[in-house]
This record gives sequence, structure tokens and C-alpha cells, in this order.
Amino acid sequence: MLRTHPALLTQVLAVNAVLIAATVLAATLMVHVDPDAVADRRRLALLACALLATVLVNGLVLRRRFAPLEHLIAAMEAVDFSGRGAPEPQPAGSVPEVARLRQAFDRMLERIDTERARTAGAVLQAQESERARVARDLHDEANQALTGVLLRLQATAERAPEDLRAELRETQAVATQAMEELLRLARELRPAALDDLGLAAALRTLVTQFGRRAGVQAELTLEPGALDGLGEDAQIVVYRVAQEGLSNVAQHAAARRLRVSAVREDGESVVRIDDDGRGFGPADAGGGLGLTGMRERAVLAGGRLAVRSVPGEGTLVELRLGGAA
Repeated sequence: MLRTHPALLTQVLAVNAVLIAATVLAATLMVHVDPDAVADRRRLALLACALLATVLVNGLVLRRRFAPLEHLIAAMEAVDFSGRGAPEPQPAGSVPEVARLRQAFDRMLERIDTERARTAGAVLQAQESERARVARDLHDEANQALTGVLLRLQATAERAPEDLRAELRETQAVATQAMEELLRLARELRPAALDDLGLAAALRTLVTQFGRRAGVQAELTLEPGALDGLGEDAQIVVYRVAQEGLSNVAQHAAARRLRVSAVREDGESVVRIDDDGRGFGPADAGGGLGLTGMRERAVLAGGRLAVRSVPGEGTLVELRLGGAA
């Protein structure tokens, strides 16, 4: 268990107080030793007042000089790596040592941000490469195997007795449904439209298919130039956040209308997913909604994700990404 030490300011004041007290004690002893000094009590009182004033001024000066250090400690404790903004300005009157410490701390944060930005692309690319591999396996291997099963079932049904044909046709229907589901999963894992036609077309396909499948009035609004300048990683993040947001609407919101929009605000691309569903409170924010994963994806691409929801009044998911590639 770590021992708790007094604050540095308290330690310095304590040392000064001990030194001053020792001085007072020495002066008092001198007064008692020297009979001539005993008569002059005014000097002793004046000395006591001077020492008291010294203690007060010392405490005031030390507190003022230690204030920048306390401010730096508070800034360090308040750092949020999920959405860190510009560094706070250094307070006026900082001593050179504290200023150097603050500069070293800022340089450390810059190195952390640089390293995180360098590895973020690799993380996203690894995730998408694995998704693409699984999608190819589903499409090429599992789908081909199911196609072979369907052909064998069809050939068997043509030669089977009449009482078995109906059962074989039902088996064919189940196999066909499984094949369609595998194809849907493969498209969700790595949508071809994202690679072939771009982010805007992929979002249109995603929203249209979602509205048709979920029975929700879904609308997509893309402001001209809203998605311009986004790099490949940022485009993947936009698509995945939209995909997860729509999945949440289908599973939890019980919404009737949904609106997905992309606009340009303050030099950033802003994507919003707004529904009129049941919403949720703060206590339900982490219950299987995938918000943590969405926020992590946004941070990896240098963006920010905000979620605002009120029970009974719907949910708004907002993703903000810088325009730099």
C-alpha cells in the first residue's frame, strides 16, 4: 500500500515554520540568558510580530509560486485521450521549471497522438482486411458449397418418388434461404459498393436496404461536398458507424422514421443518424448498443462521436471527422 505524503507546499511551509520557531526559541533563550535584555520586552514582542508577518508572507508567496504547478497537475489529470483538444495555455507568472515541465508534457502528448495516428490506420486496415477475407470465404467457399447442395437436391427431386418431392423442395427452399443469408452477411462484412462506387453510393445502398428490410421510413440526405476530403480509413469509419447505428435502430429503437444526413460544418464532415424511436437513458447507454465500439472507431480515425438520447424522444448519433486525408 502506497504511503500518502503531504503536499509539497505543506512540506515547504512546515520546514519554514520549524526554522522560524527555532529562531524564536533561540531569541527567547537569549533573552533569559541576558539579564539586561529581560527589561526590553518590546523588542521581543516586535520580533514575534515580525516572525508572524514572515510566516504569512511566506505562505502567500509560496502558494502563489506553487499555483502553476497545481494547474499543471490538474491539466495532467484531466487529459482525455478519447477526444483531446488543444492544450490549455500556461498560466501567467509560471516559473521556468514549471514552464519546462509543461512543455515536456505537451511534447509527450504530441508524441502519443502521433503514434496513435500512425497505428490507427494499421488497426483499421487489419480489421477491414479480416472482414474482406471472411466475406470472400463466405462468398466463394460456403456459397459454392450451398450451390452444389441445391443442384444435388434438384437432381434428386427429379428422380425421387412423388411422396418425397415435396420434402426435397422444402429442403431446397431452406438451402436457398441460407445461401441468401450468407450473401447478405458477406455484403455487410465488406460492401462491394464501398470499393467500387464510393462512400456516398454505399450509404445510399445501406439506407435503402435497411428501410426495406426493417419496414422503417428511411431517408438519406447528402450535402454536396460533405464527404469530400475523407481518407480511406475515415470513409470506412463513416460506413461502419452508420451500419452500427442502423442496426441499433432495428434492434432497440422501434422507430417509424429514420434520417441519415451528411453535412459540412466548421471544416469537418458531420454524419448524423436521427430516429424517432423509444430512446434510452444514461443507465442503458452501455447495454449492448455498441456505442463503445463506435467511439473507438471514431477515435482511431481522429474523429469524435456524440450520442444524445431521451427516453420516448428518439436518439441522435453524431460523428465528426476532419477533412484531412
